[in-house]
Amino acid sequence: MDMALTSRLALAVEPQAMRAAMACFATGVTIVTTLDINGHPIGLTVNSFNSVSLEPALVLWSLARSSDSLPVFAANTVFAVNILAADQLDLCHQFASKTADRFAGVDWTPGLHGVPVLSGSVASFECTTAQRIAGGDHEIFLGHVHRVSVTDTPALFYGQGKFGQLNPA
Repeated sequence: MDMALTSRLALAVEPQAMRAAMACFATGVTIVTTLDINGHPIGLTVNSFNSVSLEPALVLWSLARSSDSLPVFAANTVFAVNILAADQLDLCHQFASKTADRFAGVDWTPGLHGVPVLSGSVASFECTTAQRIAGGDHEIFLGHVHRVSVTDTPALFYGQGKFGQLNPA
């Protein structure tokens, strides 16, 4: 390998530059849910969600190690990923907030092992944790998908610091 190229590759990327570059990649918006040890619903807004494999069905998402929710998700091996519909922006903000009861006024049904599946979502994935992986300042959750549901409702997207919905080209 060229020494000049090797030197350039060794440079560290500033967090602000990484954030700005990643903002150019539009993502769907999800709420990941589980239950705490007392059976109370827990959830948070996540856009770091991705498909990993079709056979077996695997997905991944990541959670900041500094998140108050990390111990709950680490302790419970069952979770649901709910892809938000374009009309669920308020729900996105509610689950991204520091409010004590993010589920206040939220319509949901119990999925596998009672894990909340949010009504009105575009799709949901009910999973068990297959593996947790250290990923820098985040914990990556690899989930084995046991059940999915899908609608034809337009999805909520986030990119370049804005929310929107897909407009076909």
